[in-house]
Amino acid sequence: MSRNLKALGLGLVAVFAMSAVMASAASAEGTFKFKSEGTPTKLSGKQHAGNDVFTPHTGGVSCNEATYAGEQVGTEVSEVTVTPTYSECKAFGLFNVPITTNGCRYTLNAGTKTGTTFAGSVSIACPAGKIIEIEAPGCTTTVGSQSNIGGITLTNIGAGATREITVDINIIALKYEEHRPFFGICATNTVPTTGANYIGSAVITGTNPLTNAHRGIFVG
Repeated sequence: MSRNLKALGLGLVAVFAMSAVMASAASAEGTFKFKSEGTPTKLSGKQHAGNDVFTPHTGGVSCNEATYAGEQVGTEVSEVTVTPTYSECKAFGLFNVPITTNGCRYTLNAGTKTGTTFAGSVSIACPAGKIIEIEAPGCTTTVGSQSNIGGITLTNIGAGATREITVDINIIALKYEEHRPFFGICATNTVPTTGANYIGSAVITGTNPLTNAHRGIFVG
């Protein structure tokens, strides 16, 4: 009897030890960083899979061009920050819509890994008193600072010095406000709302800021 209890005790110790090792490994696996072959690294991005589309309750705005600019300082960092610029944007496919970002920036986090992709999040940080303004006819939509919005997927592409990172965005809980002028068409007016959808994509490329030579960047 005592022999059986001793064997059972040893078995439980082994199970608990294995569980601790697996939990530690899972925790480590969920911590990924943006890596670069050198520092500092200039970051630039452009669309890679169709238009960027922002859809609040009133209707969608689609942009033919989106670019990003930033810098990574350090060969391994937990997050990177880029400044977006949008152009050739239209509402309902007809009306030109200027989007002014007013110095607001996106901070990307790598999150967790599934297969060959990383599920991450993005935060929006605007200077004090500033917001992103989307000026559609009859309704201006504004987007302010907000943290850890889920819905981005990061993928490493290329090899060696040509390594780049694709960012695919599908955010469904973006916070925003609509501002309706006289006779405007906003669904809401100056009411903080959550639930706008933002779909977009970019390829982020790294370069040496001194030589402008391609520098490999990746998540790992």
